[in-house]
Amino acid sequence: MKVGDYVEILPGVYDESMPHGRRDGLIVELVGKRKDQAIIMFCNKAFLKFHTSQLKKLECKITQKELKSY
Repeated sequence: MKVGDYVEILPGVYDESMPHGRRDGLIVELVGKRKDQAIIMFCNKAFLKFHTSQLKKLECKITQKELKSY
């Protein structure tokens, strides 16, 4: 994972500062000796730290044909 990745916090992981009903956010910084922790920015302006094992990278898969229709 890297800065700029759009991620989802895995089920079972919770912090009271996370926005209600939203488990997605943007990695803004990698921290820790091994860079195995990520600071996540949420839509409610909260910045929270999670271990990378608690995150799932979200990806949008768009075909070339779909891009041409934009």
